[in-house]
Amino acid sequence: MPGQTYPSSGREAMQAEMDAHAATRPDQAFTSSYPGERQRDDEHAWILTYLDVLTLVIVVFVIMLAFMEPRDLRPHAATTDPIQLVHPDFPVLVEPLAAPGREGHEEHTAVAPDAVDEPTPEDQEVTDQALAAYKARAPTGVEVVEQPGRVELRIQDDILFAIGAAELQGPGQRLLDELYPLLAEHPGIVTVEGHTDSIPIATERFPSNWELSAARASGVVRYLIGRGLDASQLRAVGLADTRPVAENATPEGRAANRRVSLMLETDAPPAP
Repeated sequence: MPGQTYPSSGREAMQAEMDAHAATRPDQAFTSSYPGERQRDDEHAWILTYLDVLTLVIVVFVIMLAFMEPRDLRPHAATTDPIQLVHPDFPVLVEPLAAPGREGHEEHTAVAPDAVDEPTPEDQEVTDQALAAYKARAPTGVEVVEQPGRVELRIQDDILFAIGAAELQGPGQRLLDELYPLLAEHPGIVTVEGHTDSIPIATERFPSNWELSAARASGVVRYLIGRGLDASQLRAVGLADTRPVAENATPEGRAANRRVSLMLETDAPPAP
């Protein structure tokens, strides 16, 4: 027919058909015609995720810096406090240099600290007088022993208690009655320590020497409180066999270790 053209070949017919199909369904035509473009877009999608992770890391570090305590960046030479340098053989106190431009700037050198104050003869005389006063006023049956910074009034357990018991006997009560005026005049803390020998005890009431020594110390404290001593001034401590004063290998040594000790500070000696 006039005006109508026919494709010259099968290739041109196929191309015409593809163009017509692309015009009706552009998405499918783009996918089928340009598969490489869509693949390249998928390959670069990870960059967005990577940038998000970096942003979160930066935010975390910013928050951590915000919560950090501020540091003092001032020079150490500007401080006015002395610096103590601790050395096992040569302890010294170093006075820091004054900050530049400050008035009264002087050169400082390391100085040795004052030696430990040795007890003067006067102090020793006071200690000896206090110890002599305790010995003079202690009743028979109480041994006065000097300890560092305090005096120990040592009482053997057979005077106060029966074997394996924690109830005060009559002689023990009378001994504490004689000791009461000295304790009443003492202004400091009185610690009552219970001690035993190394032979273990295992009874229903006292499963070990710890319970026995603690019960004996508590019994003495209760009796002294009943006599009128201030309860806040007294302490009861059970030490079992941890503080021996003699060898436990002999009967004499074990007898010496079984004791009750009243520990008194020596800051204020008793009146003569």
